[in-house]
Amino acid sequence: MDNHTLLSSFGKWLAPICTKMFTTAVAECQQDKYVKKLTTTAYLKLFLLAQLQNREGLRHIADDVLC
Repeated sequence: MDNHTLLSSFGKWLAPICTKMFTTAVAECQQDKYVKKLTTTAYLKLFLLAQLQNREGLRHIADDVLC
């Protein structure tokens, strides 16, 4: 068994997304210019996870984040 496996199943699911191109597009549009905590990349991952878990709304997503 490989002891150096760092990717979870969610990480493997996100692997096909080209993060370099996504980060470049975010930088060009200056979407994260005044962001302190919730970056666009984190927002994308959060809502993709919520979609996979079939969350009902923002309250359920917030409860997951706070746990």
